[in-house]
Amino acid sequence: MTPLRVMTVDDESLALRRLRLLLQTISEAEHVGEANSCAEAHAKISELNPDVVLLDIKMRDGNGFEVVEAIADRANPPLVIFVTAFDQFAPRAFDKAVVDYLLKPVERDRLALALERVRQQLQAKDAEQRVEELQQVLRELRNATNSSALPAFETEFWLRGTGGLIRVPVDAIDCVGSADEYVAIHTSSGSHLMRGSIRQFSQRVEPGLFVRVHRQWLVRRSAIAKLMSRSIGQTEIVLKNGRRLPAGRVYLKQLRNSIRGEIR
Repeated sequence: MTPLRVMTVDDESLALRRLRLLLQTISEAEHVGEANSCAEAHAKISELNPDVVLLDIKMRDGNGFEVVEAIADRANPPLVIFVTAFDQFAPRAFDKAVVDYLLKPVERDRLALALERVRQQLQAKDAEQRVEELQQVLRELRNATNSSALPAFETEFWLRGTGGLIRVPVDAIDCVGSADEYVAIHTSSGSHLMRGSIRQFSQRVEPGLFVRVHRQWLVRRSAIAKLMSRSIGQTEIVLKNGRRLPAGRVYLKQLRNSIRGEIR
């Protein structure tokens, strides 16, 4: 079986390295090159003529949609697997995408499955069909985003559950806890795990919505009901749903200043 010729595009060197190492473990794939910007991606795709491109969405000089638009006019465009940390694009665009999407950090088995779908697409559809589908994807993406600009912050997360992807609006999240390589996202309807750290989560949501209260806890400001002193040097945060969380001394002064006047 001839290996798929795979090119990777991401503006983060660590993300490119992770993809490169994962591809080395998949015998049906050959990593033929990489690019760290939209401009470089345009040139490298023409030079390398890959079968498939693993394409990040948000990059410093543009976005992956612009790369897709640039290759849509090619006579024999590569198939595209979007790679993203921004979960909200999954239901809006990727159900109609050329092949698939992967959420960061990419897992080896999930990557292998996406590449197998590429192989099936290449066998089932000719170049003309792929061009037509790619142009349709561009129309869907433009309609979904309503502009070429991507949102700066997440307004919702699409998290994996037992029945598939589950939509979790940011304003439904009460608190976020650290859980090894994951964060536990707690809402009134349940809890969900997502890979990453509390710091990474806070960088993906609008500043000011959440406040750090402990090294292991981040809390939505509007979910806080009161602060309660338990004993000398110990304070608890009581949420509106009744949940109680510890307040770390390092974060307590900043917490009080942050919510002053918002709670009684």
